Amino acid sequence: MPNICNYYVTLSSNDTCEFHHAWQKDKPEKIEEKPCELGNLKKAGVHTLRITGGEPFLREDLPHILKEAKRIGFQTELSTNGIKYLDKARLVDGLIDRLFITLDYPFAEGHDRSRGVDCFHHAIKAVELARDLRQRPIIKFTMTRDNVLYLPEMAELSARLRVHLYLSPVYDFHGTQGFEPATLGHIRYYARRRHVLLNYAAMEFVKDGGNRVILPRCQAKETTVTILPDGKRAGPCFFNQGGRQGKEDICSSCMRWPYMLPSFSKGFDRYFWLNLYSNLVFKRKGIKV
Repeated sequence: MPNICNYYVTLSSNDTCEFHHAWQKDKPEKIEEKPCELGNLKKAGVHTLRITGGEPFLREDLPHILKEAKRIGFQTELSTNGIKYLDKARLVDGLIDRLFITLDYPFAEGHDRSRGVDCFHHAIKAVELARDLRQRPIIKFTMTRDNVLYLPEMAELSARLRVHLYLSPVYDFHGTQGFEPATLGHIRYYARRRHVLLNYAAMEFVKDGGNRVILPRCQAKETTVTILPDGKRAGPCFFNQGGRQGKEDICSSCMRWPYMLPSFSKGFDRYFWLNLYSNLVFKRKGIKV
């Protein structure tokens, strides 16, 4: 029974993130944004609603969606680049259980180049505002072969801001998602810090080259529900709509964490145990899972 919903509330974006899938398409999808009946998800066994996009704060009825989610009893997560958050933070106060604010580099020049707009200082101010509002923000650092060199500086920046740092290997960046063994060790070293979060199952999966279409590890249908901006369901995942789970060309070497991490909660292999261990570490570091 699925227990997580990945809700793509909008495909619109206010940056041009270099490893984001939506805006880079030749013909970006135009999907009318309509409400979703969240109560049906609760009845289906979903307990966590992950709000994503696009940039979620571009969706005008986002506060209403979050209020309804909390009324029903969902745990809520949301990822944002922080630009619009500064204007809407108080409208969603108390409605987000886990708020991720993305930073690609620990300095303005690198982050703004990566995002295609001047937004580094917006993200920093968003982190500070969310922290002051006691929303307990987490900086999400999507690691590529280029920016992982700045992991020490990113760890220091998050420590100065007094927030957790979540290390997420890039999952869809023109075939550059792999890391050398020494780099994997470098990442694990910094994950020992009290405020740094890392899923060790993800790191093992990166080392192993991701999903294999012959014996797929993906269990998206069993663990997640995908909702599109128009309120309709898609499956088995957002990236493989209508295809065979884990067996299509797009599934080869897949490391799309919104689906692979929940998949690690099924099947008693080393990914299952590493994922379980990671969750225990998260709890010790003060993060509910």
